Amino acid sequence: MCWGTPAIVIDVDEIRMNAKVDFGDGVVREAAIGISEERVSKGDIVIVHAGIIISKFTEEGVKEQIMFFKELLGDEAEEIIGIYENLLELARALKGVERGE
Repeated sequence: MCWGTPAIVIDVDEIRMNAKVDFGDGVVREAAIGISEERVSKGDIVIVHAGIIISKFTEEGVKEQIMFFKELLGDEAEEIIGIYENLLELARALKGVERGE
C-alpha cells in the first residue's frame, strides 16, 4: 500500500509524459504521468505518489474524503478540508464548470 496525495492537473506535456499539478496549496509542481490506461487532462483530479500520477480521482471521491475527515477529526479537520475544497474549486474552474453544480 502506498500513500497518495490528491492534486489537480494544471497542464499536460504528452510528449514528455509530465504534468504540472497543484496540491491545493497554489504551488505548481511537476509530476510524471504513470498511468497508461487513462488519459490525463487539464482539470483532472489525480492521485500523486512520489512525484508520479498513479490514478485519477473523481469529484465524488473527493467529497467522500471530505466527509471521512469530518467524521474522523471533527473540528480539527478544518485545514485539510479547506485544501480538498480548494482542489474541487480549481478542478471546476479549469474544466469550465459553474460552481454549485
